Amino acid sequence: MSPANPSLHSPVPDASHSPRAGTSSQTMPTNMPPPRKLPQRSWAASIPTILTHSALNVLLLPSPTPGLVPGLAGSYLCSPLERFLGSVIMRRHLQRIIQQETLQLINSNEPGVIMFKTDALKCRVALSPKTNQTLQLKVTPENAGQWKPDELQVLEKFFETRVAGPPFKANTLIAFTKLLGAPTHILRDCVHIMKLELFPDQATQLKWNVQFCLTIPPSAPPIAPPGTPAVVLKSKMLFFLQLTQKTSVPPQEPVSIIVPIIYDMASGTTQQADIPRQQNSSVAAPMMVSNILKRFAEMNPPRQGT
Repeated sequence: MSPANPSLHSPVPDASHSPRAGTSSQTMPTNMPPPRKLPQRSWAASIPTILTHSALNVLLLPSPTPGLVPGLAGSYLCSPLERFLGSVIMRRHLQRIIQQETLQLINSNEPGVIMFKTDALKCRVALSPKTNQTLQLKVTPENAGQWKPDELQVLEKFFETRVAGPPFKANTLIAFTKLLGAPTHILRDCVHIMKLELFPDQATQLKWNVQFCLTIPPSAPPIAPPGTPAVVLKSKMLFFLQLTQKTSVPPQEPVSIIVPIIYDMASGTTQQADIPRQQNSSVAAPMMVSNILKRFAEMNPPRQGT
């Protein structure tokens, strides 16, 4: 370590981010060194940093994700250090997944930036330049006329908050990249579901909240082990939704069901997957979902390729 070189020392954290911010005992030292700046070199991380106890406490203290609306950040609370390390690990997983999926990796001269493309989208993934605590996606469509700006924003925000964020599972990335490789009209429909999940208050007329399951939850029909990627995209598309009833009488838990859905790309039909349920699970809700989908198909005959 090099304590003699003050330019390599860490500054005292901002009082506004301290767990004791706002107290009268919080004072800022006047003899602190300037913030440390690392050169853009591979060996830069080997330069030691001296942390104060207060700075280390801020790094390890669970806190809300900066820059995100609390409702979008999810319920998993973790520390800034965990968010940074988790985002870096997810970026490495993504690079490996791109090579395994039907995605084209694009060479990038920017350090820490991953670029790839699908048939319809060009994607750029990098750490947030403001916080380094989230992984952000920037999407540029090949045909801008097929997309609305708010649809692209929903896709980007869903990636940042539901895919690449806590609890940092590689299988969520696998499921999401499969969605990105779907035909544009299918992906846009998925984006509409993502919007309902991210902004449930905007759909006040609906009686159920919806959640796009990127990994198979424990309560799902036993088709694969829990945690497995929950999106299959071949001649047919299999995905899972979790529906949770909005109105419930306390202290009762709201009713929640997992719905496996199959979309046939050739015929354009959508139906609930016929998967045997667990013995102790109710069959009333799945039957109701199947009936609703059948009634919808009768009233809206599918068109091939739509």
